[in-house]
Amino acid sequence: MRRNCSKRYLNAKSCFIAAALILTGCAGQAPAPADYKAWNSFSYNDARTNILPDKLILPLAVSWTDDISSFRLLPPFPKEELSSPAISNGALYTGSTDERFYSFDLKSGKVLWKFNAKYPLEAPPTVAGDLVCFGSADGIMRCFNNKTGKQLWEYQAKSEILSSPIIKGDKLFFSSSDDRVYALSLSTGEKLWSYARANFSMVSPRIYGSPAFADNRLYMFFSDGFLTSLSADNGKELWAKKVVKDFNTTRLLRRTPLIDNGTVYIIDENNAVQALNQETGEVKGIYNIIKAYDFIVPDKSSIVIAGSEQMAAIDRLTGAVLWKKDIPYSPVSTIFAADDLLFVLSNYKHTPLGIEFLSKTKGYIQALRLKDGEVVWSEKLKSPSTANASAAEAKVAILTDKGILEVFKANLKQ
Repeated sequence: MRRNCSKRYLNAKSCFIAAALILTGCAGQAPAPADYKAWNSFSYNDARTNILPDKLILPLAVSWTDDISSFRLLPPFPKEELSSPAISNGALYTGSTDERFYSFDLKSGKVLWKFNAKYPLEAPPTVAGDLVCFGSADGIMRCFNNKTGKQLWEYQAKSEILSSPIIKGDKLFFSSSDDRVYALSLSTGEKLWSYARANFSMVSPRIYGSPAFADNRLYMFFSDGFLTSLSADNGKELWAKKVVKDFNTTRLLRRTPLIDNGTVYIIDENNAVQALNQETGEVKGIYNIIKAYDFIVPDKSSIVIAGSEQMAAIDRLTGAVLWKKDIPYSPVSTIFAADDLLFVLSNYKHTPLGIEFLSKTKGYIQALRLKDGEVVWSEKLKSPSTANASAAEAKVAILTDKGILEVFKANLKQ
């Protein structure tokens, strides 16, 4: 409540103290919740830009953690969590390989509700209004009321779902691992149309990618190496371009298109970033200064590429290197940006006393200035991470590969 220091019962000293307290409380203060942008889906939005417009105040400190891991005495595969969280309206949503979907209070970490899908959840959720929708390994796309946790509908696809859905108007779009794209009614879950690639391979690689959306078109990367543009109205193929001949790497890299200002960006078979005309698929540029595993397009003129052990910012018009930096804690896993900061998640091998038997892989996050690549903050994580981080409402959320959900907030005490 505003205090009026002109009141007679407040003397000059008390007015000074009150003013000092007000100024102290406002220093470093984050915007009001109503002013925050939500991180509604995988890589922030439909265009998968992975850039939050809001500023994050450094340094960050752990606000709360929760263990949502599954317990298996003899896990059949290396542990990985791939369902990056969504953040919206004071809540955090994420799935886990423990087969449960969670809604958390973003501020306190309290579980608001959870759902047992009975199959692993590797597909990041998407939030729209009062809805949250997500897919599971048994091929079911589900939609819930995100306030009550009540399931509204489900749709059975023909294969597992690894992609984050896109919600536009009254439609929901998603892809499944058998190279199909679906359009559903958002209100009922009824199928409106589906598209299938003519891929006759006996064994297809699992593509950890999601469709991107812009100007009523979907852009999807398929296991036959084609990037395809589809009409969102009817699923008609508008163009398709081969960008990868063979999936010969076991390393997870970005397979989700990024759309910016009429251009679609994708990593090709040579780990170069190709820029394609959104309307035609024609190549507009290729950026190959380092082998890319992830990238962002932070402004109208530059692109930032993350390699295994290096980062580089490049002028998209001239190809000039704006800055280039080695990442000591490597290899790099994923990157994202918030306003003028670039956040880098990486995993590194820690070998105590040089004893190989005791070595463990650990996680690391650091913030760099986008303009020059200078490191301005860093923090060790409880375990390595594969999934994208999410950032919104002055928080950063990371689901590590050991199933530890870590949420960071501004540390205003420093």
